Amino acid sequence: MKQRKVILSLRVADALIKQGFQVIEVRPSTKVRGNAAFVFELTPEFSRALGDIHEKL
Repeated sequence: MKQRKVILSLRVADALIKQGFQVIEVRPSTKVRGNAAFVFELTPEFSRALGDIHEKL
C-alpha cells in the first residue's frame, strides 16, 4: 500500500497542486470542522517540495 500524507492547509495544498502533485482524495477534516483534508501520495519528491513550501511560509 502506498503511503499517504494529509495536508490540512489549503494554501499548502494549492502550492503542491501547482507543482504537479495530484490529490488522491479530498475529505472532511477531522481536526477542524468545516475544513477539508487533502490526501497526497507520499514520495521523496513530495517530501522535498513540502519542505520547500514550509521554508517559504
